[in-house]
Amino acid sequence: MEVRKLEQSAQSNLQHPTSNVHLGRVFSFATITAAGFVLGRISGLVREMVVSAHFGLSAELDAYFLAYIVPTVVNNIVAGSAITVAVTPTFVHYLATGRRAEFWHVASIITNVVLLITGALTVLGMLLAAPIISILGAGLAPSTQSLAADLLVIMMPTLLLGATLNMLMAMLNSVDRFGGPALIFLALNLGIIGTVIVLSPIIGIYAVAWGFLLGVILQAVIQLVELRLEQPRYDWRIDLRHPALRQVLLAFIPITALAIVAQINLVVDKAMASTLAPGSISALSFADTILGSFYMLGISLGIAVFPSLSRMAATNDLESTAHTVVASLRMLIFILAPLTFLLIPFAAPTIGLVLGRGRFDAGAVEMTAQALAMYALGLIAIAALYVLQRAFFARADNVTPLVVGALTAILHIALNLVLMRFMAHAGIALSTSITAILSTVVLTLLLARRVRGIGLVSLLTFIFRCALLSLISTLIVAWLFASMNLGAETLTARTVGVTFAIAGGSLYFLLALATRTRESRLLLQLARGFLKRQ
Repeated sequence: MEVRKLEQSAQSNLQHPTSNVHLGRVFSFATITAAGFVLGRISGLVREMVVSAHFGLSAELDAYFLAYIVPTVVNNIVAGSAITVAVTPTFVHYLATGRRAEFWHVASIITNVVLLITGALTVLGMLLAAPIISILGAGLAPSTQSLAADLLVIMMPTLLLGATLNMLMAMLNSVDRFGGPALIFLALNLGIIGTVIVLSPIIGIYAVAWGFLLGVILQAVIQLVELRLEQPRYDWRIDLRHPALRQVLLAFIPITALAIVAQINLVVDKAMASTLAPGSISALSFADTILGSFYMLGISLGIAVFPSLSRMAATNDLESTAHTVVASLRMLIFILAPLTFLLIPFAAPTIGLVLGRGRFDAGAVEMTAQALAMYALGLIAIAALYVLQRAFFARADNVTPLVVGALTAILHIALNLVLMRFMAHAGIALSTSITAILSTVVLTLLLARRVRGIGLVSLLTFIFRCALLSLISTLIVAWLFASMNLGAETLTARTVGVTFAIAGGSLYFLLALATRTRESRLLLQLARGFLKRQ
């Protein structure tokens, strides 16, 4: 898939003359990233099917998910997307000024420092696995805590490997290579799927942990293979006085602080869920995985829009900035609005069809469906945050997203305590949606004050329009499905339910075309252009 051809196709569909190039790049890179994410999400669903069929909603799976949190959270704080966002502008600066050799030198220095830090944390996490788990899983049985500690020892090296992975992806994105980074989820899922199928009959839940470790290794290897095409020059030296290191550190601190806030929310959710009925942690995790199949569109757009917004900020091009942000948000709203409405009545058939097999019984389906329905309420907001936060980062404002994130994190904990009393684990999911919506609204209002051209009334009108079309479509298909009295516990009922949900999405799109909604035509044009290139 050639980026220039994708850009030309996207540009031909845009009407704003000053930002065609920028939006063309956004849609080009988003298409590449989204294509890889789609493969990752499909394989992710297969992974969930395999894991749920083998372990259902069980205490041993709760132990795995609890152990999984530790290296994942630490990686997201120390060497996850925060380090990628912080280093990419510096990398691009050296390449743009023709200093390619210096780029490799700087990339090596930063990578070496990151690996030293994550290597030390990896060893520390393995040595302190038991006390860490005892704190995070205080509500779990002692046997489950012991199992989680053993699993953590196996998975902790993924912290060091994940740091390597993220630095490699930052280098690849800087040289306009997106194939390897787009395949990371597919690689991880294949590692888990293969290991669980082969080893779970022998070693049980330990197979999932080893599969996770293998998957991260595959992720890093794929990046190395693609990076070799650029003939990299790796330097093992560490120069703590290099100015690039200080520049990255200054950008890294506030971005990392925001990542810490996000990870605190994740840990708090799991810790609070551990005090509820067995399987609550797993139900939330499965529901979030299903929802992630849809909000990955926001991740793709966030990754794609960041370089363009950074260039616009450098030239103080406020008009193009406003148009790019609004166009991205409108596309997210248009695509995700029907999913938000449809996932509420069709959560049970969806979960049942995807996960309802083996030890994942009707009770597990119901628990996970309750969480998915509540998560769905914040789907658009969760996706939009990826775009809005990067709009602030591009303008060198890392403080505003941090403050908003910290305040909503406090609210999230308070809402958890209240809603859990009435809705159990589903209350945690609802709390997540409420705080995501609030964060999105606040960031949009603040950005509109600083960037002229972000029409709030127009955006709100568009939201109402998409919500109305979604509501009409959902009511029709939900009524038709309910009138069949199939329930949601048989394979036939689940298949029919999902079919009706897809029909509802199709009806929404037809209504959008009939009402001349611009995004519906744009999607058709982009799809036709994509098919012509195949």
